[in-house]
Amino acid sequence: MVVFSRKIDADEKIKKIIEESGVRRNMIVVTNDKEVSFVIKSLGAKSMCVEDFLGKNRQEAMDSKEASSYELNYSQKHYITEELKKLWLKEK
Repeated sequence: MVVFSRKIDADEKIKKIIEESGVRRNMIVVTNDKEVSFVIKSLGAKSMCVEDFLGKNRQEAMDSKEASSYELNYSQKHYITEELKKLWLKEK
């Protein structure tokens, strides 16, 4: 999930999302910020450093033929762009 936080600090936005979630134990926040990581864990969610996240995903991509050959088509790219515009313009 990608979230834009224009009106409040990004760290506060992350904290608010976790606090409002009913399934905190299933949430993982990727961050190298030790303070954010501590808060996330204290709220019951999980935290992962960026290097571990990228390393894991990179290995999975190399292990999977589908991951290396998958590409979004024009319609999918357009849909994602339009959804992000809605989110972006909504928070202005």
